[in-house]
Amino acid sequence: MPTLSSRIHARSDLLSTEVDGEAVIMDVESGQYFVLDPIGARIWQSLAEPVQVAALCGILEGEYDAPLPVIERDVLALMTDLAAKNLITVE
Repeated sequence: MPTLSSRIHARSDLLSTEVDGEAVIMDVESGQYFVLDPIGARIWQSLAEPVQVAALCGILEGEYDAPLPVIERDVLALMTDLAAKNLITVE
């Protein structure tokens, strides 16, 4: 389960593209695809390289008008969901 101190990154074998501001992610191995809204797409872009969750939240705080605790809660919820779907690696 991801925490603020976890380092995360997207699996390198996934295919992804942006369509109308949303991220469309395809897991070729399982044949499943996933769609993230524009904010999720922005976060997905940040996962190309390993990043600490707390650092990612700090970046997002500068880009969006939301308090840091709300961003941290929402990012952790998304990371937990992505990890459960085996789309990211959590270190």
